[in-house]
Amino acid sequence: MTARPVRGEARRELILDAAIRVLGHEGPGMLTHRRVAAAAGLPLAATTYWFASKEELLVSAYRRAADRDIARVRAVALAHERDGLDVADALADLVASELQDGRSALIACFTMSLEAARRPQLRDIEAEWTEAYVEAISAMLVAAGSPQPRIDAEVLTAALDGLLLAHLARGGGSTDARDAVLPHLRRLVGALTAG
Repeated sequence: MTARPVRGEARRELILDAAIRVLGHEGPGMLTHRRVAAAAGLPLAATTYWFASKEELLVSAYRRAADRDIARVRAVALAHERDGLDVADALADLVASELQDGRSALIACFTMSLEAARRPQLRDIEAEWTEAYVEAISAMLVAAGSPQPRIDAEVLTAALDGLLLAHLARGGGSTDARDAVLPHLRRLVGALTAG
């Protein structure tokens, strides 16, 4: 019995996931319809059917990565609220979760964030992504007693990016990520919520 071919929106998502992998492994300069089709295991016509240009493919891949990560940070905030998790523990869980998708997906996200500085069409996605993090973390900090939850959430969002980037640059993986960032997050959250 052969597997059913992927069709419709599922095929589009498969293409976008392949584009994210290509971006993470090879960078935006190497993103082509042909490479993405090969990474997805699809014919070239499948990528050009869904995405008329390389730019459209790049923007759509960034949107998919952002939507996925926004859902993740919102889920962590809900779990924090529901389970009463410590803010630092919840954020360390978020870091571990982000690395579960694989290093290449996270590298692709950082790469595309930098691309937003050069490509105006990515800036709205970047701003929405950052705002989702700030809102979710701010809600956690309100519950933790932060006197300035919005500003503190902006600080923590920037710190998370820095910790993740440093962890990736040092070759860290998903198994040690939580333990690597937790002491830093505990200290930072403690300082921010102390008033």
